[in-house]
Amino acid sequence: MRFDNRRPSRRFPIYLRLVLLVQLGLLLAGLLALLMADAPGGWLAALLLASAFNLAVAVAGALRQPGGHVEPGAGAPIPRRLPVAAPAADLIAAGEESLRRRLQSLEADLARREQRLDRLSAGRDRAREESRLKSDYLTLLSRELQPLSARLDALLAAEDEPLSDPHRRTLGELRERLGDLAVLLEGISGEEPAAADPPAVRRVSRVLIVDDGPVNLMLARQVLERQGLEVRTATSGAEALACLEQMPFDLVLMDIFMPDMDGMEASRRWRDVEAERHPGHRSVLVALTANASAEDRRRFAEAGLDDYLAKPYRPQQLIEQVRRWLPTGLDAPGTP
Repeated sequence: MRFDNRRPSRRFPIYLRLVLLVQLGLLLAGLLALLMADAPGGWLAALLLASAFNLAVAVAGALRQPGGHVEPGAGAPIPRRLPVAAPAADLIAAGEESLRRRLQSLEADLARREQRLDRLSAGRDRAREESRLKSDYLTLLSRELQPLSARLDALLAAEDEPLSDPHRRTLGELRERLGDLAVLLEGISGEEPAAADPPAVRRVSRVLIVDDGPVNLMLARQVLERQGLEVRTATSGAEALACLEQMPFDLVLMDIFMPDMDGMEASRRWRDVEAERHPGHRSVLVALTANASAEDRRRFAEAGLDDYLAKPYRPQQLIEQVRRWLPTGLDAPGTP
C-alpha cells in the first residue's frame, strides 16, 4: 500500500471527519460502559458492534477514493495524462537532417546532369572538329587538282608542239574527268563551286621558290599555295635551272646566298636558258637577300633580277610582293 505524504486535511473532508469522530466516540463510550458494568446487557454489545462496523465502513470509503482524495462528486474518473511533447531542439535537429538529405539529393542530381551535359558538349565539339577537318582535306584536294587542270589546259592550247589526235582526245577526256572530280569535291566540302573560266582566259600562276633553307622553303610554299598559286621548290641554282628546262614560271623567288652556285649566277643562267627554251616568255626574278644596298640593287639588275625581298620577311610581305608582280594570279587578297 502506497502512503501519501500530503496533509490529512486535504485527504478527508470535514463532514467525514465528524462522522469518524462520532463513531469513534460511540465506540469508546461503549467500551468504557462495558468495562464499568457488572453485568453488561446484549444491547451494549450490539452498540459496540454497530459503532465498529460504521467506523470501518467510513474508513474503507475514504480509502477507495481515486488518488487518495475524498472530494464531493469525486467519483468521476481522472483523465489519463497526455505524453510529454518532444523538446524543440529535437524537432529542429530532425528538420535540419531532412533538409540536408534533400540538398544532398539535389546536388547529386545536378552533378549527374552536368556530367551528361559535358559528354554531350564534348561529342558535339568532336563532331564539329571532324567535319571541319574533312572539309579542309577536301578543299585542299580540290586545290591540288587545279594545277593539274591548268597543266592539261596548257598542253591542249600549245601551238609550238601540236599534239596528235589520239593524244589530244586522251588529254581532253582526262581534263573533263578532273573537272567533274573538282565539282564533286567542292560539293562535298560545302563550298560553292567557282564559275568555270575558259581555259585560255584563266591560268594558275606558277611560282618557283629557290632557297637552301628548308624552313624558309616550307613556310613560303604554304603561304603561296593558300593563295591559290602553283608552287614548285628548288634547293640550289642547278635544281632551279632543271625546273626551267621542264616548264616556264611566272615568278621566281631566288635566294642570293647559296652554296656551289649563288643566286646571282643562277639568275644570269636563268635568263639565257629562258630565252632559248621559252622565247617570248620572261619570268619575274625576285632576290631573297639580307643585304639590299644601292650597290646590291645595281648588281641585281645587271644579273637580270627585277626586284628584291629582304630576309627575314613576314607572310604578308611575301603576299604583297607576289601581288605586285602577279596582280591577277592570287585567288584572295587576304593573308592566310
